[in-house]
Amino acid sequence: MSKKLDPRIPKDSGSKSLTNYAALCSSWNHLVGYQEAMHWLSRYNASFSAACMQAYRILMPDYRERAQAMCEAAYQKLYYTMKQYGKPQMAQHNVHPFCRGSFVGALVGDSGDDALLMCGRVQDFGTYRAEKELDVCDWDIVGSELCRATTQSLEASSRAWSEELRAGTQLEFHMVEAKGCGDCHCRIVAESREKYPMPSHEQWECFGPIATEDQIKYTKEEDMVSESMVFREETNYTFANGTNMEDDSNSVAGLMRRSNAAAGYIFPTISYLLRQGKLDEKTVEHVFHCVCEAAGKTAFGEMTSIEGIRKWMGTPEAVKDGRVMGGYLEMFFQAMGLKYEVEAFNKEEVQYIVDRNNLTVYNPGMADAYVAYWYGMTKTLVNAQWSLWEIKDDTPADKLRIRIAKKIDKFC
Repeated sequence: MSKKLDPRIPKDSGSKSLTNYAALCSSWNHLVGYQEAMHWLSRYNASFSAACMQAYRILMPDYRERAQAMCEAAYQKLYYTMKQYGKPQMAQHNVHPFCRGSFVGALVGDSGDDALLMCGRVQDFGTYRAEKELDVCDWDIVGSELCRATTQSLEASSRAWSEELRAGTQLEFHMVEAKGCGDCHCRIVAESREKYPMPSHEQWECFGPIATEDQIKYTKEEDMVSESMVFREETNYTFANGTNMEDDSNSVAGLMRRSNAAAGYIFPTISYLLRQGKLDEKTVEHVFHCVCEAAGKTAFGEMTSIEGIRKWMGTPEAVKDGRVMGGYLEMFFQAMGLKYEVEAFNKEEVQYIVDRNNLTVYNPGMADAYVAYWYGMTKTLVNAQWSLWEIKDDTPADKLRIRIAKKIDKFC
């Protein structure tokens, strides 16, 4: 490898003459502002997650078994996380020590929705009932199994928070509407079974029915919002909840980078099933590789999509090699807040090294899925002569080294 880097105008060029803005900067100095960058990242991560969900569906064909495993894994993960780190979050959300019961956990769902650009409104928030209505959900392309699992992450968080308070009423969470299932809204309703009795059900059966359907407050389509509070002038570009917690737009990048969208649910579920012996590791690797590679290829299978992303990055007309895919990866790395090193960037080859754990949030298997996804993208965003692969030799275990170059492979 030559390790040659094409000349780049320094990113601080002109900084004493013009105002600096929070933005992604492409390899050709084209800027994408923070708000647009976060919307792009949100849908990018959701698209990757949708591919991963299809792999999971192949590995576990039965819907009930698949959804139940996701619910169990989500509950365990969030309960453990909130037991370990919940107290600072409770303080951040202004949970008063006089509060009791699990309704306070709805606060973390509300702030999390806004940070993940899932804008909407709280329609009810009390000891015995809570209701949240969403107008936007970029995860709506992933699958209904995910919708079910999110209710369990909320229920687990709420239980963990309630255990830091005096004993009180516990709520059961249901998603009674889901945009990914064709509904106009996503709607979470949490109810006290002590006050609102309903028949018992399996954990995955968390789409209702509920006891308080007559209390649902429905927002008409013409009154819906399209941006989170942190991006709306009417809310002074500030998230604020019922306990007077406030946050700014930096919360978006903070949570989005930690969640990896629905992939943050799917890969822990895979690990959970591998530990139980219900899945085979080699089969898991094979299926994820095949599905993610195909998903990557379809991302730029149409010429119009290639034209669109080149224009978005400001790619010069003359550049039609691996630098196009490299520039695309750099936009993703920046949006995710990943530290990366450009080891080569020229018309013959492109090479990066990036922090593996920051990319995957310590989820086993996710790095391989990303590499397969990006390999597929390279085949259509550039052309089939070009390839992308991981270099493992002489690479530290906590790093991911990626190379983009022409490669002949008769078994691809």
